[in-house]
Amino acid sequence: MKEDIAHSTGGIINWWNSRKESLSDYIVPIISILFGFIVAAILMIATGQNPLAGYTLLFRGAFGSSWGDFITLKQAGEGLVKGAVLTLTGLSVAVAFNVGLFNIGAEGQFIVGAIVAAYLGFKLNITPWINIPLILIGVAIVSGLYAAFAAWLKVKRGVNEVITTIMLNWIAINLVENWIVVGPFNIRNYQPGALLAGTPYVKETSRLKPLIATSRLNASLFIAIIAVIFVYILFKRTVLGYEILATGKNPRAARYAGINTGRTMIIAMFIAGALSGISGACMILGTEGRYPGVFRPGYGFDGITMSLIGGNGAIGTFFASLFFGFVRAGATNMQLIGIHKTFADIIQGVATLFVASQIGVRYLILKIGERRKVGREVESERI
Repeated sequence: MKEDIAHSTGGIINWWNSRKESLSDYIVPIISILFGFIVAAILMIATGQNPLAGYTLLFRGAFGSSWGDFITLKQAGEGLVKGAVLTLTGLSVAVAFNVGLFNIGAEGQFIVGAIVAAYLGFKLNITPWINIPLILIGVAIVSGLYAAFAAWLKVKRGVNEVITTIMLNWIAINLVENWIVVGPFNIRNYQPGALLAGTPYVKETSRLKPLIATSRLNASLFIAIIAVIFVYILFKRTVLGYEILATGKNPRAARYAGINTGRTMIIAMFIAGALSGISGACMILGTEGRYPGVFRPGYGFDGITMSLIGGNGAIGTFFASLFFGFVRAGATNMQLIGIHKTFADIIQGVATLFVASQIGVRYLILKIGERRKVGREVESERI
């Protein structure tokens, strides 16, 4: 009897030891998000606001105030649109992370993709079935090459990719927003009497039109899902994905195994840049219709958060992006009682900070596991 109980207890302990590391991959992001909500609630109280009322409005703004609103995606559609854009930039950062590169340049790649989509969408006027794929392919190539340049400098000249991608961000921002949009590709060059700032509208045949009348939800969600499947298969089922992961884990060992790590880094960054660029294209072809005079920045930088919270994996990044897409969509509703919508950024920022320090969190989780293990061992000895 003693031996059977000890054997059973030992099996439980071995199962826990094998599972506790993977369990922490799911627990850490959840705890991080909860801490983000708690910190934001404390700040609401400090500013004289009711966090319960604020979060009620947030979730109503994200999902609707009635079952009918939820079914028709009247509010939820906005969260799905934002989540799709965040998914693509998050995947961009995740692909680079997995090859051992820190893609700070997703913002610049996003902007490059957006302006290329605005230009091609304005010039092409065939059918949506030809226009949209051609635009996405063109965007992927240009943005991919823009990102791959940073990897090439890393491989050939040893230049740190963090420095080059940050510089490429500012090059993209100033080149596009301070010259192209206000200069050669300004709407007034094509419509002299136009009162709007920004570029001309893309042709109707290039638009990602709303899927339902009650929401701005468009095909960008399906594009994001396809990208998630692509990245998942890339890492799990392809030789290139294995080479990316091996290079990211240990470049020296990967080279010893015959992997061309330099080429792998450049290809991975090309894929990363293409994903960020397609994200920008989805925004232009979908919700914006053109590159506006004032473009809401930050989606590329937010991709870092999505990737970190999603554990640098395709599925995790997708769900993290959807969650924060809903949070952002609902945050505007909080302004009804005087809570600024930037509280959503506070939640996201705290969650990112917590995930970034997850080594300490993992340590605590593993320690709890060790205590349980010791407790079970003591109990089995008593029996």
